[in-house]
Amino acid sequence: MIVFDKEGETPLDDISGLKFEIATRKELDEAEAQNILKAYLKYTLNSSKLKNVTFDLNFFRKLHKEMFGDVWSWAGEFRTTQTSIGVEANKIHLALYQLQDDLKFWEENWNYQDTAVRLHHSLVKIHPFLNGNGRWARFVVDLWLLKHGHNVLSWGGDINEISTIRNEYIAALKEADNGAYEKLKQFMFS
Repeated sequence: MIVFDKEGETPLDDISGLKFEIATRKELDEAEAQNILKAYLKYTLNSSKLKNVTFDLNFFRKLHKEMFGDVWSWAGEFRTTQTSIGVEANKIHLALYQLQDDLKFWEENWNYQDTAVRLHHSLVKIHPFLNGNGRWARFVVDLWLLKHGHNVLSWGGDINEISTIRNEYIAALKEADNGAYEKLKQFMFS
């Protein structure tokens, strides 16, 4: 069993979905990072790929599979069990459909920063997959920003590692859970 010990990280009780043998946390991190890089390059080096992206249920699943599908057999499939955070598994589809409608409203009525903050928070809060939700949500927001003519975010550096930056990020997400988005906005856009 691989131990997951970072604040805000969904622990994996079942690693049976691994596509190859992984013995250490470092090996898993490296395999996932390689897979994510492949997806990142696909969308950031080919403007026609990004131009055709529609931020909808199908794309959300497809992107997760592209980010994690070389490592996990369940990549791109919505979870069917409850996790420590996230909507109930049977409400994931509904929550993402609602988010699609919300995103259209935000795009028409809000500035891009407020829209990006709400998009990110909503994706993390829904938490549709067994794992990789934070990295996936950050990538979705980066792609949304690029598609709308803005730069990707630094996300404070490497927030996948245990650090004060990660702690600030998790604290900002928790404040957003209570309807206070300013700290998350400052984290994302400072």
